[in-house]
Amino acid sequence: MISMQHYGGQAFSKLDLSQAYQQIVLDEESRKYVTINTHKGLYQYNRLPFEVSSAPGIFQRTMENLLQGIPRVVVRVDDILITGSSKNEHLNNLETVLGKIQESGMRLNKDKCVFLAPEVVYLGHRIDQYGIYPVESKVKAITEAPEPKNVTELKSYLGMLNYYNRFLPDLS
Repeated sequence: MISMQHYGGQAFSKLDLSQAYQQIVLDEESRKYVTINTHKGLYQYNRLPFEVSSAPGIFQRTMENLLQGIPRVVVRVDDILITGSSKNEHLNNLETVLGKIQESGMRLNKDKCVFLAPEVVYLGHRIDQYGIYPVESKVKAITEAPEPKNVTELKSYLGMLNYYNRFLPDLS
């Protein structure tokens, strides 16, 4: 995990991969397992589709392998968080990550990328040089959620609570 001990004026960069899974090209052998039947006949995907249940794990492993060994970098599926113990280290880490992404042929969603910001929202948390905090809109969704009416709604609500459990003392 990224250390929260930072250089003065700590900055974070967050990269977002465009159409994450669909950037993974399938080999010939794998294509036969993602054949779909349409009114025009059978078709095989050339790229990893979202509908494959193992797609998140495959993509996560691919990204971890691509970015392994780069310090102060965290990757969760299509979101990459980058920082450094100094501005130079941050810029070097960012340059290394961008180079690896370019070499792999992957594309970023420019509109969702953030560079050298004092804080970022990452995976539903606000992160700055002092720590990790809940995002206000998520807290509001929890506090203003309607009373669950069935088991599915209850599971959904408990999932929201458990995701933010570090901020909810005495949750049990």
